[in-house]
Amino acid sequence: MDITTLGEIHDGLVAQLARGNENGAMDYLRSRFKELPETVQGEILAELYINGLNEESAHIETIAKIQSQSIAALKVLEVLKDELKKEAAKK
Repeated sequence: MDITTLGEIHDGLVAQLARGNENGAMDYLRSRFKELPETVQGEILAELYINGLNEESAHIETIAKIQSQSIAALKVLEVLKDELKKEAAKK
């Protein structure tokens, strides 16, 4: 690969990102990926994989937090239900 091609790919990605077009940048990178040196391809794939893992981890943490809050809410409801039953039994 010559430096001109690498510069073109870089400039194309920067142009897409400057417009806020992440999907366009990924499409552009995909279309020119085979032109990059194998070491650069490997580094890009590793970064994309790590990014995907981080996103998945964030989703899992969010789900766990929601589940924990739901369990706490159910416990509160159970306590309130028991209190209502006690109050009803007194009357």
